[in-house]
Amino acid sequence: MKTFLLAILCWCFALVSAAQKPTLQATRISEPPKIDGDFDDAAWKNSPSVSMTVTYLPTFGNQPSERSDIHVVYDDVAVYVGAYLYDSQPGKIAHQLSARDGDAITDDFVVGFDTYDDDLNGYRFLVTAAGVQVDQRVTQMNNNDRTWDAVWASAASLKSDGWVVEMKIPYSAIRFPSKSPQNWGLQFGRNINRLGEYDLWSPVDPKEAGIINQWGTLENLENIQPPVRLSLTPYLTAGLQVTPISYDPAEYKTEKIFGGGADIKWGINESFTLDATLIPDFGQVQSDNLVLNISPFETKFDEKRPFFTEGTELFNQDNSGGGGSPQVFYSRRIGGLPYNYYSAFGEVKEGESLISNPTTSKLYNATKLSGRTNAGLGLGLLNAVSQPTYAEIRNDETGDVRTYQTNPLTNYNVIVFDQSLKNNSKVSFENTNVWRAGISRDANVSSLHYDVRNKQNALQLVGFANMSSIFDPQSNPDPLLGAYYNVNLNEIKGKWSEWIWHELITPGYDQNDFGILYYNNQMTNGAGFSYYNQEVKKGPFNTANFWFSMNQKTLVKPMEYVEWEASTGGNVTLKNFYSIGSNIYSKPFWYYDYYEPRVEGRKYYHYPFVYSNLWVNTDYRKKLNAFFLVGFGEAPGPENPFYESELDLNWIINDHLAISPSVYASKDFGTKSFVDFDEEGNSIFGSRNTSTVSNAVNIRYAFNPKMNLNFRARYYWSKVNWFEYYQLLEDGTLQPTDFSGNYDINFNVFNIDAVYQWEFAPGSFVNLIWKNNILQSDDAGQDSYFVNCDKTFSTPSSNGVSVKVIYYLDYQYFRKRSS
Repeated sequence: MKTFLLAILCWCFALVSAAQKPTLQATRISEPPKIDGDFDDAAWKNSPSVSMTVTYLPTFGNQPSERSDIHVVYDDVAVYVGAYLYDSQPGKIAHQLSARDGDAITDDFVVGFDTYDDDLNGYRFLVTAAGVQVDQRVTQMNNNDRTWDAVWASAASLKSDGWVVEMKIPYSAIRFPSKSPQNWGLQFGRNINRLGEYDLWSPVDPKEAGIINQWGTLENLENIQPPVRLSLTPYLTAGLQVTPISYDPAEYKTEKIFGGGADIKWGINESFTLDATLIPDFGQVQSDNLVLNISPFETKFDEKRPFFTEGTELFNQDNSGGGGSPQVFYSRRIGGLPYNYYSAFGEVKEGESLISNPTTSKLYNATKLSGRTNAGLGLGLLNAVSQPTYAEIRNDETGDVRTYQTNPLTNYNVIVFDQSLKNNSKVSFENTNVWRAGISRDANVSSLHYDVRNKQNALQLVGFANMSSIFDPQSNPDPLLGAYYNVNLNEIKGKWSEWIWHELITPGYDQNDFGILYYNNQMTNGAGFSYYNQEVKKGPFNTANFWFSMNQKTLVKPMEYVEWEASTGGNVTLKNFYSIGSNIYSKPFWYYDYYEPRVEGRKYYHYPFVYSNLWVNTDYRKKLNAFFLVGFGEAPGPENPFYESELDLNWIINDHLAISPSVYASKDFGTKSFVDFDEEGNSIFGSRNTSTVSNAVNIRYAFNPKMNLNFRARYYWSKVNWFEYYQLLEDGTLQPTDFSGNYDINFNVFNIDAVYQWEFAPGSFVNLIWKNNILQSDDAGQDSYFVNCDKTFSTPSSNGVSVKVIYYLDYQYFRKRSS
């Protein structure tokens, strides 16, 4: 009996202990450690240490395999982190070099700070065993932003019994409140690559919702003051751009590029930072992956411009439940495709040629203000002004060139208020506005987000309510108003999660001037569940999960059936670190497509279909690893199969050189979709066969942690062959027609992005870039892959070479030197 009571007492004590977050007392020092990777400073010897306590991967809850000795100290200038990471097999410590913020097969150590101790936002500073830096902003739902960059110091060195990392993180690199004493959220993580093991200091239970709310605490930081955060980063750019303006015969336009600008960062106070870019130059960002798009919806591209990716987490309010995501802020709209880009083609008269029609608009400037008060109120303000854009049209006989304005002077504005609440809840308001000079279309969208959780962080009510106003005097003297709301009820605690959701979008809702949305006039109801187990103790698996979701959609006006959707999938990670998964997506019943006809109010009665895939990811710890996918889709009525396959390789040749080739191929047989309009304006559909092949290779060579070379080449080919035509009837069915014409499409894209980067001083870079682009398109739909390769590489290409020098000037550095 005593033994039983003792066991119960120990069990209860264990539960209480597990619920308590670990703490570390902050140690103030008078002599800062030297950041050299030796770990022999008095600061480390005279401060308390902690170690990793639990594994997060490959399974949660085990004891770490190796010992760690971690210290945190601080002074008036910075916080310092030192870690001696012992290893019983030091010769097997992975230390592949990479570019800053790059991915590599390497051991690493990371420290996380939640400087406002609000469980919502934090910083992560990571150093690999090769000495490469990675810095991130992280949010409560573990959204990591690697594009955020700070200037800080670190050193790493391999030892006979492990490896050492030392960091100096100046207060000018982070934000924190002006009070004493203060506590910060704190987390340490260690990746041991050969074991596939990720260790943590403060346990982060995967069954619990949230990440930062499970961090430990750095206690009693005293008498530290937020410094003046002021930096200027001027840059100079020079280069040469050669662009074809005609193809038969080939004729080129050569432009010399010379320019400059500056980025300014000013910490207005301890909470808020102003970022501004003057005369920005984004010509050196990586090329987009262009594709052939014959759908009724635009292609969405990732944002790659640093100013619009760094520190923008406040502006990207998202819906973490089921259903849609109200992305009212899509930063690619800023300086994106001119509003009247396509109108320029209709302006070309007989005897004229369109010699220039820019696909982007240059910016005069862009500014953003962001931060969070001590009361948990986040404020974000972003403003950008784009220049007027003009197409150039040449008279073929006289050579005279006239211009046509494709985009007026345009102002983009976003404002966000985000208030954190108890129990990791929050509410936020976001407004976007687009103003175009002259009698042009303007737009305004407001969005209210909410995320409310109970005290146990087990139930979540999350959603949003949006309203849009479109002002377009050329088409309608009255504003067009619309609304969009979404509500989700989710169970988020435990291995099982369930959710139900409902959303409605009115016919007049439109957020596409600054955001992105593919549909409106639609109501959706859905439900789903998922299972995730990261604590598998027996059997062949490390982790296992699966999910199922389904929804039903109707029009709002008129209230008519649209479709049913169902999807399911799952994956497991094996003990040998192979991952295997499968996904199934289906529209199991006949449904109506209101967008494919390309005419408002018309519909297409679409046959049901199902798609499934199977994928395998080999052991990511190995120097040669691969991802392989095969997919198959079928519509049982018309029997039009779809096949796809993908293979991605990652080959680490040595600690400096890595090669990553990939290939994707798909074939779609007999799909029916929109082709064109006939002379009466009726929608004509056709049956088509579509083939797509995409090849890419990425070669990365790192000379050292501060200097690297990246080469990326991609060739994409897609062709469409039409073989039957139909007229779309009023009830949505198709009727054969004698419509004729060659609508075959043959589309080829080839591009190269080669980038040499050298960080010659903290925050200062020299970038040398070569970009090559070829775009070839015709109606020779019967040509083979190799014939298309030959045609593509015989097509005149656009080539650009440029050098950009960026120099970081920090107020604290000059203040220190002057004193």
